[in-house]
Amino acid sequence: MVSIFIVDLGIVSTSVALPLLLVEKYGVSLAAGVTFAIRLLPSILAGPVVGGVLAARDPRQVAVTSTLCSGVFAGLIPVSQALWQVQVLSLGMGIAAMFALPAWLVLRPAVIAEGEERRGNGLLVAAQRVPTLLGPPLVGLFVIAGNLSVVFLMEAVTAALAAVMIFRIPPLPSDTSPVDDARSGQGLHKLLHQYARNTRALLRVTTEDLFMRGATITSFTYSLAVALGRMMLLVLGAESFSQVSGFYGWMLAAMGVGGLCGSLFAGHLRRVRTGTLYIVVMVVEALIWLTLPWLTNFLVALALMAMAGIMESTGYVLYYAEAQLRVPASLTGYYYAALIPVVDACTFVGTALGAFLAGWSTHAAAIILSVVMGVPILATARWYYAPRMTSGDKLSAAGTEKP
Repeated sequence: MVSIFIVDLGIVSTSVALPLLLVEKYGVSLAAGVTFAIRLLPSILAGPVVGGVLAARDPRQVAVTSTLCSGVFAGLIPVSQALWQVQVLSLGMGIAAMFALPAWLVLRPAVIAEGEERRGNGLLVAAQRVPTLLGPPLVGLFVIAGNLSVVFLMEAVTAALAAVMIFRIPPLPSDTSPVDDARSGQGLHKLLHQYARNTRALLRVTTEDLFMRGATITSFTYSLAVALGRMMLLVLGAESFSQVSGFYGWMLAAMGVGGLCGSLFAGHLRRVRTGTLYIVVMVVEALIWLTLPWLTNFLVALALMAMAGIMESTGYVLYYAEAQLRVPASLTGYYYAALIPVVDACTFVGTALGAFLAGWSTHAAAIILSVVMGVPILATARWYYAPRMTSGDKLSAAGTEKP
C-alpha cells in the first residue's frame, strides 16, 4: 500500500504538471495531447512482450526496474531544451509504465491472503485513489511558488522510495509463481510469438470463465466511455458551467473522493453477491454520466460525480478480486499483458472521439457514453453469476505449453 501510494503520487503529480510545463515553455496546448498520446503507444504496440518478461523474471525485479526508469525519465523533463526531447522522455515513461502496471497486478497474491481478496484489493485501490486527491493541490502549491520543475524531481524521489518498499514485498508463493514457457526467437518473430501467447492466455481465461469473459469485454467498453466522459466534462466546464472556475478540476476531485470511499467500503459488502453488485455499479454510473448535460446546479453535479467515483472504484475492486480468484496463476501476467494494451487503445479512441462528440453536442455524447457503458454490462449480465472454477479445474487450466 505504501509503495503504491508513493509511486502514484509522483505519477499523478507529473500528469498534472506536464501540460502546464508544455504550455509555459512552448506555448502550445496541442503538444500536451501529442505527448500524452505518445505515452500510450508503447503499451498499445508492444505491451504483449510484458507477459513473457513477467514469466521469466521475478515480478518484484520488473516492478523495481520499471519504476526507477520512469522516475529518471520524469526527472530529466525540466532540463529538456526542445519539445522532441520531452516527447522522447514521455515515450520512455510509457515504456516503463508498460512493464510496471502488470508487475504490480501480478504481485497482489503475495500480499493478499486467500479469502481476503475483496478487502485486500479494496485497500490497494484506496492507496491508488488518495494520490489523485493530493497530487493536483500539491502541484498547485509549486505553481504558486513558481517552481514547477520540482514536481518532476519529486517523481524521481518517490520512484526511488517506492522501489525500496517493493523489496519488503515477499516473493510469490510457489504455487502462484508465473511459469516461463517463452519460446526462443528474436526480433519481430519473438514479438509476434508474445502477441500470440498473450492472446491465447486471454482467450483461455475468457473462454473457461464466464465472469472473466464479461469483465474483460466491459473493461474495454468502460475505458472508452470514461475517456469520452472526461472530454465531455471539459466542454461542460466551458459551456454549461462557465461561471464555475475550475469546473473540470472540481469534478475530478469529487470523483476522486468518491473513489476513495468506494474502494474502502467495497471490501465490507461481503453479503452482496459479486455479480449483482458489479452490474449495479456499472449501470448506476452509466445513468450518472447520462444526466450530467441536463444539469444546471453545480452542487448536484458535484454530488453525482462523487457517486460516480464510488461506483467506479467499487467496480475495480470487484474486478481485481475476482481476477485474483479466477485467473490461473501461471496465466496472470500474460492475461494482463494482453488486456492493458487494448484498454489503452480504447482510452485513446475514447479521448479522440470524446473531444469531437462533446464539441458537437454534449447531450449526444452523454447518450452515446451511457450506451457504451451500460448496454454491454446488461447484455452479459447472466455471466456474472457463473461459479468459480474448482481447485482441480484451475490447476488444469493453469497448464502451459512446452517450448
